Amino acid sequence: MRIPEHILEQVRRETDIVEVIGDVVPLKQRGRNYLGLCPFHTEKTPSFNVLPDKGIFKCFGCGKGGDAIHFLREYQKLSYVEAVRVLAERLGIALPETDSEQSRGEANRYEAVYNALKLAANFYAKNLYAEIGTEALQYVRRRGFGEQTLQTFMLGYAPESFTATMEELQHLGFGEEALLDAGLLGKKEETGRVYDRFRGRLMFPIVNQMGRVIGFGGRRMRDDDAGKASAKYLNSPQSLAYNKSEVLYGIFQAKDALRRLEYGILVEGYADVLSVHQAGFHNVVASSGTALTKEQLKLLSRFCKRLKIVYDADAAGIRAAVRGLDLAVEEGFDVEIVRLPKGDDPDSIIQRDGADAFQMRLDHALSLVDFKGEIFREEGLLENPEGKAEAVHSLMETIAKVPDRIKRDFMIQSVSLRFGLRVEDLYAELTQHLRKQQLRVMDMRSRSYAEREEPRRKADTTPQDALHLASKQSSERSHPSTAPDISTGISTGISTDAPSFLTSEEQQRSGIESDISAEELFPEEAEILRIALNNRGAMGFMKHRLGLTDEFFLTGLAQHLFMAIDDAATLQPNETPLETMLQGIAAGNADTRTFEIIGLAVRKETPSENWRTYNVSLEEDSVRILRDSTHRLQMRRLDTELSTLHDTLRAAQTRGEIEREFALLRQIQIASTEKRRILALMNTA
Repeated sequence: MRIPEHILEQVRRETDIVEVIGDVVPLKQRGRNYLGLCPFHTEKTPSFNVLPDKGIFKCFGCGKGGDAIHFLREYQKLSYVEAVRVLAERLGIALPETDSEQSRGEANRYEAVYNALKLAANFYAKNLYAEIGTEALQYVRRRGFGEQTLQTFMLGYAPESFTATMEELQHLGFGEEALLDAGLLGKKEETGRVYDRFRGRLMFPIVNQMGRVIGFGGRRMRDDDAGKASAKYLNSPQSLAYNKSEVLYGIFQAKDALRRLEYGILVEGYADVLSVHQAGFHNVVASSGTALTKEQLKLLSRFCKRLKIVYDADAAGIRAAVRGLDLAVEEGFDVEIVRLPKGDDPDSIIQRDGADAFQMRLDHALSLVDFKGEIFREEGLLENPEGKAEAVHSLMETIAKVPDRIKRDFMIQSVSLRFGLRVEDLYAELTQHLRKQQLRVMDMRSRSYAEREEPRRKADTTPQDALHLASKQSSERSHPSTAPDISTGISTGISTDAPSFLTSEEQQRSGIESDISAEELFPEEAEILRIALNNRGAMGFMKHRLGLTDEFFLTGLAQHLFMAIDDAATLQPNETPLETMLQGIAAGNADTRTFEIIGLAVRKETPSENWRTYNVSLEEDSVRILRDSTHRLQMRRLDTELSTLHDTLRAAQTRGEIEREFALLRQIQIASTEKRRILALMNTA
């Protein structure tokens, strides 16, 4: 379908790119522009910029950029036409109709899935008010849900038929494959027969934060269906559009209130969301169809960082609340728990007692410490010393997951007061849990790196290579590398190894609390590697003039990629490492490392040709990029060292180790001074 140019121009002109991207990325204003964490790659320092005056976005970490249409195509995997259609619908701009079956047949699979789900939702909504939906409509009205709520959440009814939905959507031009992709049909493996997945059910469309239908939840209408082993609630299967661990029911209807109120209400079920929303609490979402996941919390964190969990009062609800509490704390949320009377859920509280009673319970929500304390009391753990010890160990394990040190301090004070324990003993217990977490992260990084390296080592390593590697490692142990000062090419003296003032056990555990995944690159690392990959002679400049080695990088993946790019640069000095690797792919000689690296090559900026020989002055922009990236990576390293030092200092203080305390304070002073020096270089660059 060809969209007229004047309509395209109108869509581009009237689209607010900040509003479109702000639906999925938390943005903070910086002067005339906006800044946030990139949704296309993992990063902890924001490098994703939105420029409303120009109507574009640009990430300086992964290189992606473009207008609002391009953003939707990348983020939602839409075709160009469908991305324009989404923006046009937001603006109320009418687009020419497609040629139905022929045009749909040409659409990509994602577009067909989204269209099928949208039209299925319309079909179900129409059925709710038809004769076949009478029973379902009476049910929702008995539950107290008003017309506005039904329209806001687009409730509908799936007919008690094996073919009604399929026939309706096929009549609208959709093929069997698209309906299977959308999760609307099931298929018998034995016979190959397809059938409607949802039959005789009240339908709850699941909508993502962009307002697109991605799946459904269906409630069984007739209890006598239980004899057919039919589940009370049935959710869409995993599909091209729907991943149950990454979506929250009600997020689209709640997102504005979440931003405005700066906190969310988390409930369990569809009916809970409808009741709470209808009562005026529009900042409510649910983890329906699955236990709460980290991915769902990451989605919620785009809109708020405070959370009140209101789960059912039964045993399953309490277990889910405890698990959700630990996950939310680990993701940096300020969490409180609302306890309900036994046998109640949010829906029943509101239906029976009203909105004011629900608000009162929100106002009296329990803190992490108080909630777990109540659970331990009910379980009888506080009746003897052994039980109290188990309770305190459990609490400290949760507190250790809190990333903010100041919040941890307040929680420890609360535990001390509630259980009558010395703060010093609690800090000692906290230190043990932090060390266990650090060991787990180290173990995951080591195993992940080893798994990826082992096949390559077996395939590539000769006996001569092994002798060379052993000699190199021995030399490096005798001469540990240091982080370079990019402004001079001279070492700063900050070792990349564990700080020498820690014990041998602590050296193994230091530097891990930053929780760096072996599969992630920091933006600064990606920038340095990209320059090395795309430019002839750049690797030589970095190694010989600046003193960069693989040990300068923080993540195991960056170290791994740096060595691979160095291998390519050495193999063919007259080619860029990228050209060498592409030639290897064409010749069928590429290994797994090569494909990991190719993605780094995509970048809009092109450094100067002066990079061709490392002993030639660099073009000014390239110098600035490399200097800034290296300085920022040094700052990350120092932040990690300081975090470890402060935790180690606190443990030493609780044990009364005066001499060690003074030594640690001295090391903190040295690291802080170095951090100020690098910051000054960055500010004068």
